[in-house]
Formats: sequence, C-alpha cells, structure tokens
Amino acid sequence: MFFKKKNNQVQIIYQNIVRISRSKFFYLDLKLKDDFETRFDLIIFHAFIIFFYYKNLNDKKSSISQDLFDIMFNDFENNLREMGFGDIAVNKKMKVFITAFYGRIAQYSKGIEICIAKNDKSLLQQTILNNIYKGNLESKKYIDYFVSYMKENINNFISKDEFTNLNNGFCFINIKYMSKN
Repeated sequence: MFFKKKNNQVQIIYQNIVRISRSKFFYLDLKLKDDFETRFDLIIFHAFIIFFYYKNLNDKKSSISQDLFDIMFNDFENNLREMGFGDIAVNKKMKVFITAFYGRIAQYSKGIEICIAKNDKSLLQQTILNNIYKGNLESKKYIDYFVSYMKENINNFISKDEFTNLNNGFCFINIKYMSKN
C-alpha cells in the first residue's frame, strides 16, 4: 500500500513539474523559445530544485529522487516514441538526454551551492543563461528572475517537512507572485 501511495505522490510531483514548465509565463514574459529543448530544460530546472531538496535532506532511505528520475525519463522516452522515433533513434536520443541531464544537474548544484555559501550568483546565472536561454545574451535581463525563483522555491521546500511537501506534490511558488518581485 505504501509503495502505491508513494508512486502516486511522485507521479503528482512530476505532473506539477510539467505543468509549471509549460506555463505561458516563461514563454511570453521571460521570452523563452517554445520548443522541445526549452521545455526539456525547464523540466530539468524544476526537477533539480526537488533533487536539491532531497540532497540536503540527507535521507538515505528515501527513493523519491530516483523514482522522480525514472518517471521523468520514461515520459521523455514515451514522448519520443509518440513523435515517431524508432527504437534505435530513441536509444540514441535518451543517451543524449541523460548526458545533458547530468551535466545540467552538476552545473545547477555547483551554481546554487556557491550562490548560497558565498552569495555569488555568477555561476548560477551563467548556467541558466547557457541552459535555458542557450547563451542568448539578449536574454540576460531575465536571468536574475530564474535565480530568485530557484532560491525562493528551495527555501519554500526546505521550510517544510518532507511529509508536507509530498502531500502538496511539491507545488512550486506562484510565478505570478515572483514576477512582481
């Protein structure tokens, strides 16, 4: 019974990640390209926030991060198949996705840790610029929003216990609220 409930909770977390990543706010107000790669990057960005929470929770028994990873990559694979890719192409693309995922997670981790420890957000800003805006310097004015958004969500989740976060599906803060700050 617990396994089924936990699996449903992780599915809800992933649905929340996808929902917030598809928010028109990112594409209209923050001028992101509405394409597959950007949606992938926003999903990774939001998943990182939850992975970071669990990394800092130091709960070695929790499998939520692994379960979220599994659901996320199963969804990516299913989307590729729905787009008409065959087995060989799917396998090649999934290897690219996994490599990109680990690279982004490592850069976000380094960036947010330096940001928190030394109050230096430059690496995190550069990581966001490179990953979400593909290095487009014209978009630099939106980068601080993403830095604040990441920090606000991390602080929001850390301020609550795991039980509360899980029962709320790790709901991200309202982006409309953030846009006013």
